[in-house]
Amino acid sequence: MSEFDEQTTRDVENDVSDLFEDSDNMMITDEAIAVMAGVATSEVRGVAGMSGGFAGGIAEVFGRRNLSKGVKVVTKNESTTVDLYVVVKYGYRIPDLAYEIQETVKSTIESLSGIVVDAVNIHIQGIDYSEDSNKNDESESGT
Repeated sequence: MSEFDEQTTRDVENDVSDLFEDSDNMMITDEAIAVMAGVATSEVRGVAGMSGGFAGGIAEVFGRRNLSKGVKVVTKNESTTVDLYVVVKYGYRIPDLAYEIQETVKSTIESLSGIVVDAVNIHIQGIDYSEDSNKNDESESGT
């Protein structure tokens, strides 16, 4: 191997190691955080769905599933706030459900991205009274 090749190899190795050592080069968008929050919220028992408003409804009509539907993320000056617009299932105590959603979303975002979440605000947009959701919950709980 020539001296030029050895120097080039060392330069490339140094550049690559600098990229991995300096994590300030990585940026996670608010949209990515919104998807994490949406998925985490949908996994909480008692959540019937998310309320995405008019634009979210149009997207679903055309067969596109929006994982960040009903989620608003604002990041300002290293401060991240998540607003969730949730439809809950009938029969669940709303304060307990809201607390569980907050804890689940906060821990999911922080563990997956390393971003500190300052606030998770829950906005209850409606209650799902459908019989299907109640029957499924009863069969899961064994009653």
